[in-house]
Amino acid sequence: MPSRPYSYRHVVATLHGCRADLLDEKLVLQTALTAIRSAKMKLAKTKTANPLVYRVEDDIMGGGVSVNALITTSHLTLHTARKYRTVEFDCATCGCNSNPWAALDVFKQTLRPTHVTMQYQHGEQPLLTLPPIRAISRSRRSEQQPALSY
Repeated sequence: MPSRPYSYRHVVATLHGCRADLLDEKLVLQTALTAIRSAKMKLAKTKTANPLVYRVEDDIMGGGVSVNALITTSHLTLHTARKYRTVEFDCATCGCNSNPWAALDVFKQTLRPTHVTMQYQHGEQPLLTLPPIRAISRSRRSEQQPALSY
């Protein structure tokens, strides 16, 4: 089977024991938008609302919020279930620099799950880019360490 001529990454996960308000559609939407930026993805320009947000007060899942975002290279979709304190997360992208694991990390930080089950992962996680290390000036270095003498 031939490989794809582009980079494809896909993450599907369940966040369990979320301690955030899973009916707060503003929180869930804002988290999705932050996750998209953090993952180096961009919302697609559409003729309809994007992302699409849907909230239900009470159903068999105890109510929840769904967000479906079309990004320029694929999608970010999530569904919350208040009764079970879970979030179903699905993010796929074909962008070379995009990182669905970074999007998942934003949701983990905001919704504070007790644990996460990875349902599916495809592709390699991009290498982390660390901020540059600041050099210590010679004057500060001499204050911190005694000069070596031979």
